[in-house]
Amino acid sequence: MNVSVFGCELSGLVTAGALAQTGNQVIALPIGNAKVEELSKGKMPRNEPGLKRLIKNQLEHKSLCFQEDWRKGVEHSQVLILSVPSWRLSRAEEVIEKIGRYASGEILIINQSSFPIGTADRFEAKLKLAFAERGLVAKVSVVAMPEFISEGSAINDFTQPDRIVLGSHDLESIKRVKDLMRPFNRITDQFKVMSTRAAEYTKYAVNALLATRISLVNELANNAEHFDIDMEEVRQGLGSDSRIGFNYLYPGCGFGGPSFASDVKNLVGTLESKGYDADLLKTVLSNNETQKEVLFRKAWRFFNTDLKGKTIAIWGLSFKPNTSTVQNAPSLKTIEALVAQGAKVKVYDPKAMPDFALHWQGGGVELVENMYDALEDADALFMMTEWKMFWSPDYALMKSKMKSPVLFDGRNIYDKDVLMEHGFRYFGVGRGERI
Repeated sequence: MNVSVFGCELSGLVTAGALAQTGNQVIALPIGNAKVEELSKGKMPRNEPGLKRLIKNQLEHKSLCFQEDWRKGVEHSQVLILSVPSWRLSRAEEVIEKIGRYASGEILIINQSSFPIGTADRFEAKLKLAFAERGLVAKVSVVAMPEFISEGSAINDFTQPDRIVLGSHDLESIKRVKDLMRPFNRITDQFKVMSTRAAEYTKYAVNALLATRISLVNELANNAEHFDIDMEEVRQGLGSDSRIGFNYLYPGCGFGGPSFASDVKNLVGTLESKGYDADLLKTVLSNNETQKEVLFRKAWRFFNTDLKGKTIAIWGLSFKPNTSTVQNAPSLKTIEALVAQGAKVKVYDPKAMPDFALHWQGGGVELVENMYDALEDADALFMMTEWKMFWSPDYALMKSKMKSPVLFDGRNIYDKDVLMEHGFRYFGVGRGERI
């Protein structure tokens, strides 16, 4: 099958590579900042595990190519996929305009993007009008297939999904999409077919529910400290309830990333545009922004409200492990607060240092090449991203390098008793000791 994928950011590249790998002839067309010359050489805009190898293999097999000319992308295929971030809606509108101008026969568009509810129906109506104005009599269908991939596990999420949500009023279009996605639906039937708007709403609803769950766990953890309760014990009790489970049940220093909070904000905007309140979701977002500073507030109190001249080491800059992205990461807000108080900050992350350098334009921050280099003469360590390399450090080496062995654990990955045995003061999120 000939397929054109409009959008060469994470979801678009994963989609293009995976579909090319399963026998389709795929053209991928950037509509953002990615460059065809760099993509064609296998240079990826995201440091996603396995992505570079996937794309390079399909380029070598000539089942995938990158193209700048949107018209060629439209004329190449009867299946066109929109896979762009929610903030590029205006660019997606331009793609739809090009499709309406250059498509010459039956066309199927699959929208993976998190655009406002009703966008797929609007795109379809716009294309039908464009065809009618050109005197074309051909079927046009837009199917909503929201992506549920996460950075760090994007390829696995796409190729081994736990569900594939399809939204359309047209059974023949659903049949065609099912055939395209058949290689990724071998174990059990993962298709969830519904109306177009229900599919769009499902993506927002999933992220809204997960964000609410995270914020509630963080609030419970923050309050547990006032009762000298270790939230880890409570987490075990909560997760063992089959109605709750353990996923997204880890207290910490807040969620981040380029899409998660953005989707919740977009849902709030959509609800309010229809005259409905979204007070709960607005509170969730507000609480999360406050939670991003939880380690800063602990350190500020620990050092008697005086952080000026203190050296703070930070392990982890990316918003989650296995990604190089720092956009909307808790580390940014934490570092901003520390620098504003006059602290000196040393940071280390195995992948996100280049992206951090692009986002951080201020001074007061030193980027180091080794996790232990960040600890030289440090008054405290903030652990902010739970990379595997941070889980079992050399405690003796850590203590020898630090001016004072104080650790603020933003992801609760350490055993506080072990840290205390090695002579550290340890503060997690809801781990019982309150400052």
